[in-house]
Amino acid sequence: MRSGVTAASGNAVATRWLADAMEIAEVHVRPQFQRQGIGRRLMLTLTAGRTERTAILSTQDCDSTARRLYRSLGFTDLLTSFVFPGGGPPYAVMGATLPLRAADPAA
Repeated sequence: MRSGVTAASGNAVATRWLADAMEIAEVHVRPQFQRQGIGRRLMLTLTAGRTERTAILSTQDCDSTARRLYRSLGFTDLLTSFVFPGGGPPYAVMGATLPLRAADPAA
C-alpha cells in the first residue's frame, strides 16, 4: 500500500499519511442494519482517543454507502484503482486526520 501511495503522490505525501497512522480493517454493518448510523458510531468509537495523527483504510473503488460514509467522516482518497496482491476488485485507499469529523454534513 505504501509503495502505491508513494508512486501516486510521492514519498512526502506517503510519509505524511502513513508514518503515524492507525489502520482500520474489516468494519462491516449487516445490510439490514445499514443507514441507521451504526457505521458512523463504530468509526467514531474505534478512533476516539487515539494518539495516531491519521487513520487509513481501504474500500472497494466504487460509489458505495461505505465510501460515502468515510468521506463524510473526513476521509479522502490517497490512492484509487489499487489491486491487492493476489488480485480481486480495485480498491481505494483513504486517509483522514484524527479526530474524525463527528457531524454528518448531510444531516
